[in-house]
Amino acid sequence: MKHTMQKGLSLVELMIAMLVSLVLVAGISTVYVSSKRNYNARDQLSLMDESARVALNMLIKHLEHAGYATPSKLPMNTVDGYFYVNGSADPVAGSCGTVKSLALGALKASATQDDLNTYGDAVSVRFIGDSGLFTDVLNGDLPTGCWGGVPSLSDSLVYNAFHVATDGTTKDSLGNLVPILYGVGSNANQAKRPIVNGVENIQFLYGVDTNTDGAVDQYMSATAVTAANTWQQVISMKAGILIRSLEPVLPATASQSYNVLGVSLTRNDRYQRAVYSAVIHLRNVVDG
Repeated sequence: MKHTMQKGLSLVELMIAMLVSLVLVAGISTVYVSSKRNYNARDQLSLMDESARVALNMLIKHLEHAGYATPSKLPMNTVDGYFYVNGSADPVAGSCGTVKSLALGALKASATQDDLNTYGDAVSVRFIGDSGLFTDVLNGDLPTGCWGGVPSLSDSLVYNAFHVATDGTTKDSLGNLVPILYGVGSNANQAKRPIVNGVENIQFLYGVDTNTDGAVDQYMSATAVTAANTWQQVISMKAGILIRSLEPVLPATASQSYNVLGVSLTRNDRYQRAVYSAVIHLRNVVDG
């Protein structure tokens, strides 16, 4: 009986095979890591777009109520106008329960001004509530006894305010605090309520109609409008927001600059960001 001898792999051949396998595994791992990073980046970008959509929709919806004075066109100028500006008289805690105590403190802290904090500006508008419009940004209802200037215009005012801050506890995977867009209303006994996470900075410009022709002649900062005493001529607003990804997506820190309505912001980290903006027409003011 004849026996055949089977030749095994030599040590050199085994080493070559192992080397080829390692190269293949490294290549596959690189592709996997790159694909995962790209997926995370696309996922965060999608979340950023959604956050911007929610934030801008809320700003437009509630800020465009500024100056609503019922079909009777009650005189908003008797209550210092449709913007509650930093330095103005405090909102009145109405005799029928309007402007709750916690809301009052939050409104005063979110009065219209430039550079409220490191996260940008604050804005606060007001309108006269009636049966057609009596709800603030937090869904708090103005009591029926205060509708339409009863017992006084101050009692009938509804406030909507916005600013960006952190809650001191919500953090991402790196342990960094997540910036939040907050809404402040006047008809619920609470300080403020988070609207959407990831809004890192917010800026406002105010369109002034100096010749009362119904068209904006110049967009100005809150500081400039106050200095010129032209709040009663503001007929439009520009809102700009810088949205930050909720989690870091860049492989390494990178310095990037952003322009939010003329304000330059530089960041050096691993987060992805984008700027979004909207124009808010104050139709109640233009329509008189």
